[in-house]
Amino acid sequence: MDYNLEIFHRDKKTKLAPPELKKVHPLGKSPVISITPPGSTEPVIVAESALIIEYLLEHFGMNNTGRLLPKKWREGQEGKVCGETEEWMRFKYFMHYAEGSLMTLMLVSLVAGSMSFFSFRK
Repeated sequence: MDYNLEIFHRDKKTKLAPPELKKVHPLGKSPVISITPPGSTEPVIVAESALIIEYLLEHFGMNNTGRLLPKKWREGQEGKVCGETEEWMRFKYFMHYAEGSLMTLMLVSLVAGSMSFFSFRK
């Protein structure tokens, strides 16, 4: 797959998105991908890490042995509530766990690690 990578550096002082990134996503979200569908001139903008991964896997996730995503539906249960395979539900759980529960702990650790709790001046 051909792609172009653009790197936008946030303001060092304010950490705000530069105007160039706000042209791609009005809130200055990052990471973000822009995909122009075949036959269209308007790109689809996708933000949020988990959604980006899911979108790329669903549309471009092929390898030599088939899809990279697990099979979604059990045979004969397509589209039915609780018709998903165990593998699909595990995939979705870990995708959202990483974004929801784990990311919170990682951010707290990052912020706490950057603070000097134990530096006292005499």
